Amino acid sequence: MRKPIIGITSNIDSINAMSNSSDEFIFVRTNYTHAIIENGGIPIILNSLIGNEDASAIVERLDGILFIGGQDVDPRCYNEDCKITYCESIVGSGTPYNRPLRDKPNYERDCFEISLYNAAKKLKMPVLGICRGYQLINVAEGGSLHQEIPIEGVLHTILPNETIPTHELLIHENSHAHEIFGSTCFLTCSIHHQGIKHIGDGLIATGFAKDGLVEVVESRDPEHFVIGVQGHPERICKQYDEHNSLFAAFIDASKEYDKRRYHEIDAK
Repeated sequence: MRKPIIGITSNIDSINAMSNSSDEFIFVRTNYTHAIIENGGIPIILNSLIGNEDASAIVERLDGILFIGGQDVDPRCYNEDCKITYCESIVGSGTPYNRPLRDKPNYERDCFEISLYNAAKKLKMPVLGICRGYQLINVAEGGSLHQEIPIEGVLHTILPNETIPTHELLIHENSHAHEIFGSTCFLTCSIHHQGIKHIGDGLIATGFAKDGLVEVVESRDPEHFVIGVQGHPERICKQYDEHNSLFAAFIDASKEYDKRRYHEIDAK
């Protein structure tokens, strides 16, 4: 069986590289690509420069899509006005409603990734969403977000000194997430100040932090592998087996999708 081709979404940012002037780069943190490669997939980088009109054509050539973390999802995508000020002068993670430019939404990226998700859903292609990617899946399904997560005893975001705290993740029994993770309680880490407020129509919430924040969603369609997580399994999958199990399950689902697709082609 050939290795599945996994599309990974990406960021665009201005970076000083070989000269004193900044250039725009497309980039993905290597821990995402390592998690795919080490579990038997081949990562292919996708970016919004491609354009929404080509999203379906791209998806048809893939076996799965990983929606990664990054900046905030634009509130226009869930019919809200932006309540946050994004400032170049803010160093570090900022404070509620005052965030650094690295968190500023990219509307073009949002629209492109929503187009990718809708195309994948139509084909029932396996989808994994992490942090921003999990939030984007919820928005694509008609849900909404907390523009700032209420602080109620659990630290969901990176600290001012750039320390990433961990907290317990509670998984519903008899859910797809429970089947994947093999546990109902384990540690996770999240570094984002936003999260799900209202669940999208096509999703079920199956994992929560102790403060009640939704941290895992899955598809209502039992035949479609869709898992979204608020935390960052790619950062701690080498420390906690539950998180690597998520990537392994995603790659296995992508292999099955590939096998099923080619079986249907041969049948024709």
